[in-house]
Amino acid sequence: MGIKVLLVDDEPSILMTLEMVLHAEGFEVQTASSGTAAKTALSEHAFDVVLTDLSLETASTGYDVVQAAKQHGARPATLVVSGFPDLLCNWKAHGADAALQKPTEVPELIATINRLVGQR
Repeated sequence: MGIKVLLVDDEPSILMTLEMVLHAEGFEVQTASSGTAAKTALSEHAFDVVLTDLSLETASTGYDVVQAAKQHGARPATLVVSGFPDLLCNWKAHGADAALQKPTEVPELIATINRLVGQR
């Protein structure tokens, strides 16, 4: 069974592209287009990794998704991404396990996910 990833982004093109990339790398991917949908998915399924954009309904909704993931019994690894460096600067203080700036290189993204899963 592959690594289960919850992918959260409110931009359909980014969501679709990352979903295809992660599937091609052998990950099982479920998508959510909002923080609310991500929280629902977390309450219904167990994931190994939550990969979320920060700016969803608000500029920091991604951090709410991180907190929801940390409260989940499976405690998935959390990775936040953003095109806004000023939003990423406090990722550790918000409980995320890693952060990447958009645009992210695919090899770096895959390596980060594999590293986070390996640390669990």
